[in-house]
Amino acid sequence: MLALFARLPAAKLADTGFLGLNVMLAVYIGARLVSGDMGDVLTETAIATVWIVMARLAMLSWLPSAGIAIFFHGMYDAFVGPHTGVADWYPPLCAGFDLLVGIGLTWLLFKKQRAESA
Repeated sequence: MLALFARLPAAKLADTGFLGLNVMLAVYIGARLVSGDMGDVLTETAIATVWIVMARLAMLSWLPSAGIAIFFHGMYDAFVGPHTGVADWYPPLCAGFDLLVGIGLTWLLFKKQRAESA
């Protein structure tokens, strides 16, 4: 995935990562809709909303923070994901994916932003 998007300018690459983060967060809201009660749905939605706003605000100052947000979502997948009602295989698979993509995206954005400012 990163190889396909690596040709994008830094801002577009960061926005693509941010969009991906939103989809990742929506999966857990969907899982709560299926397996939780209304309190679970509202809590998951509130957490996702805060995370989305924080990631976007951080991106205003430093584009590589989009990758860091995805990396930390991988930590959420690993530690909280198994308790959210998603399939048993989903959290470990996504944790690994998010951790690798987060590191790669952070590195690419850092490199691109540095090159574009030089």
